[in-house]
Amino acid sequence: MKNILKFLVVFMIVAVSCEKSPEKVEATSFAQAVEQIKVDGKYKWIAVLPGLGCHGCIQEAEAFMSGHVADERILFVLTKVSSLKILQQKTGINFDEHTNIFVDRDNLFQISTNNAIYPCVIQLNNGEYLKHSFQNPSNEAFRQLREQL
Repeated sequence: MKNILKFLVVFMIVAVSCEKSPEKVEATSFAQAVEQIKVDGKYKWIAVLPGLGCHGCIQEAEAFMSGHVADERILFVLTKVSSLKILQQKTGINFDEHTNIFVDRDNLFQISTNNAIYPCVIQLNNGEYLKHSFQNPSNEAFRQLREQL
């Protein structure tokens, strides 16, 4: 019985220590998504706008997209959008008129962490994932991106 208990304790310690951090899970997911859609090297950033989640954060991302949709250095990814028509009306943008808007119908940019409810800015280097940050109550990713433009 003692050996079984020891084994279980060691197993639990090993299992917990092998768990990936949310940041690593997100980085892996985003890097794979960027690779799958074969992002053009002209893009320096990807702005991921989820359809559902933190209302104020998503509004900030939508406002950013409205003001910067003409910037060809930014690829806007719309994921988990329930109605493109409503989003077009909210933002005043006709998505068909912009080559830098990607509708993620396969949810490639949907991540499996608690941060899935927040818009995200992904920085690229020659079309490959470099790093990411979220627009959330404790981080202003879109303000930071505005400062870099």
